[in-house]
Amino acid sequence: MSNNLITAGIIAPAKWPLARVWLEVSAWLGVAPRQIEHLELWPHQIWVKIVGSGAIFVSYRCLPLWIEQGLEAISQCRDRDCLKQLGDIFNQEVKRYRPQYNQTAVEKWRSAWGEKAKQLRIDEERLRPLRERQQACQQWQEGWRQVLRYCSTLESLERLTPEIKVQTQQFEDLPESQTVMQLWHQRKQEITHATA
Repeated sequence: MSNNLITAGIIAPAKWPLARVWLEVSAWLGVAPRQIEHLELWPHQIWVKIVGSGAIFVSYRCLPLWIEQGLEAISQCRDRDCLKQLGDIFNQEVKRYRPQYNQTAVEKWRSAWGEKAKQLRIDEERLRPLRERQQACQQWQEGWRQVLRYCSTLESLERLTPEIKVQTQQFEDLPESQTVMQLWHQRKQEITHATA
């Protein structure tokens, strides 16, 4: 079964404030709120009992709260993969339930999705140099980790200290730069314990 916004957990009508649902349902039905005798939030629709009349079902998708929750879900996406998954679910949702959506609501989602995609692309481009620098630092650390592993005497370890300090300056803007000296101290303790 394909996901819709409810089954995917993106929109949770059960958590909506009942007073607001009551007002939105009455506005959608074109009746005064006092004309609604009772309403219940069912898993996929709202059961509404009208005073002096029968009960009817109202789709969650007709309410402004539905659109707002969709917009909120878009704004909460922190990466492009998450946004793409959400976009796929939105597309499935709109195709499957097209008669329940008006074009204005769908356009609000499309516009918000497009803006969020643009923002995430800009953020990704802005952060790319930092990520590349962090990756270079990790490779540098891994190289030193292997070199230090082969040091078997305190003397050989001490000879590496000046070079480590010089190279550490290349990455001093990153907190990870001190890791190599920590590895050096750790290896020194290991050698000291092994020779004691």
